[in-house]
Formats: sequence, structure tokens, C-alpha cells
Amino acid sequence: MSLTGDPDGPPTKSGLSLVDYCGGFVGALAVLAGVHAARRDGAGMDCDLALFDTAMSLLSYVGTWYLTAGVEPRRVPLSGHPSLVPFQNFRTADGWIVVACPKEKFWQRLCVALDQPLLADEPRFADFAARSAHAAELLDRLARAFAARTSAEWLERLGKAGVPCAPVHSVAEALADPQTAARELVLETAHPRFGTVRQLRSPVRVGPEPPPGRRAPRRHEDGDALLAALLGYDRDRLAALAASGAFGTVPPPA
Repeated sequence: MSLTGDPDGPPTKSGLSLVDYCGGFVGALAVLAGVHAARRDGAGMDCDLALFDTAMSLLSYVGTWYLTAGVEPRRVPLSGHPSLVPFQNFRTADGWIVVACPKEKFWQRLCVALDQPLLADEPRFADFAARSAHAAELLDRLARAFAARTSAEWLERLGKAGVPCAPVHSVAEALADPQTAARELVLETAHPRFGTVRQLRSPVRVGPEPPPGRRAPRRHEDGDALLAALLGYDRDRLAALAASGAFGTVPPPA
């Protein structure tokens, strides 16, 4: 939270529970590694997962910079990159866009797209170090330029010039983005209680064909089949376990 938000504002949490989600990814990776090792070596193992560990790992290069060189991280206005300029949000005539120049070639292209090709030749903005040293002056100049056109105009212009850029979407706009449809990210499933449920498809894609979409199973809906296939339990043992309450209160079939 200390890294997020406006420099003059309070610490700000992410809009999504990223540590929880990433904890799920870490857990899945650990299980896959454990299963692979068990098949290879014939012995199982424990998987030790902690959300604290996951959160700390997400510090990534910020943690490395501090641990290695004592670099204190700082907040940058408008979601700017801590070391690259320009690489941040810019207000347009009708919204916000993100513009990123992580390589010199993108900076050169941006100057052309801005109709200011000579800007790239100014010594104050000639390279990453110079742009960082004169960031306030440069970003003020860029802000005035971006405010003169709409987001759509800038995205078309910057896209044609080969400058990394994107709109800042609302949730509704993101779900309606053409790329969302092209990647078939919205999945519809039938649910016995909620009817048709529309949700986001898993980003994990492996194999020649995408897995069929299905709703999450109800409690123990797949339990008997899994226990029979994986552990070899017969009907009598499954019935005894169910009668003892091992599976909790199982809802009737839909």
C-alpha cells in the first residue's frame, strides 16, 4: 500500500485482492511441481504455502533494488514508472490513456506522433537519464499535448506510430473490449440456482483445444467419481463415509 496512490495521498490498497489470487497461482504451481516429482521419484511431499510469502515475492525488483543498493521506493504521480520517463497515465480531452516508452525507439516514435520530432534531439530529453532528470518539464509538456485530443484520436495515432499505449478502461469497457471477445474470455454456464452465469474464463490455456466450460461443482458433486477413480473406493465404502458425515451435508442432485 505504501507504493500505491498519489505521492501526497494516503497509502492505497489495490482494487483487487491480488495477493489472494496470486496465492492460488503459487499453490497450483507447488502442487504441479510436487505431483511431477512424485511421479518421477515415487515419493510425495508437503507444499508449504503462505500468503505473506506471496505478498513479499510480489515486491519483485523493488525488493531487489532496496536489498542490493538501498534504493528507497517512491510513489510517482499518475501511476508513473519509478525510473522510465515517459511511462504513465495521461489525461486526454475525454479520458485517460497509458503511454509507455521503455525503449529509445518508442521515445523517438512518440515525438513524431506528437508532431514534435525535434523534441527527441533536445539534450534535456536525449536519453533515459536526461528525461528522468528533467521529468517535471517534459511531463508538463506532454500533458498539454495529450489534453488537446481525445483518447480515441491518440490511440489511433500512437498505434500507427508503434508506440505502446492503451486506454484506461472501466470494468464495463474492459469486458466490452474487442480483445476480450477475440480471446473468448467471457464464459456462460448454466447453474441450477442462479440460471445463466456469465463469468471470466481461466487464463490458463494448454493443449490443442480449450477445455469445455462448466460451472463449479456443488459440494461432493464429483466426489464419488473422484474417490472411486483415484483411491479405488467401492460403493459400500462411499456410502459408509457419506452416512458418517465425512462429506458434510450433500445437497440433492440438481
